[in-house]
Amino acid sequence: MFRQVFIPTADNNVLPPVNIPREWYGREVEVIVFPIKYEKTTTIENKEARLLKLCGAWQSEKSAEDIIDTIYSSRTSGETRILEKL
Repeated sequence: MFRQVFIPTADNNVLPPVNIPREWYGREVEVIVFPIKYEKTTTIENKEARLLKLCGAWQSEKSAEDIIDTIYSSRTSGETRILEKL
């Protein structure tokens, strides 16, 4: 797979040349262009807000030590858990 990120402007709106790898010669290739959507979070406030959204994502009455112990014992017990159907 080949990937190149390109930011077009009014003066620079033509795709840059793509060097096709030699092993792809004679094969069909596809060029896909779509915008990349992401959020820039550079301020401390945004980072703190994102962190606070994650807090409480796993709600449990158990302490962290109890959760770790449960996970560890389930991985070392040799018993296979049967998963419920979705």
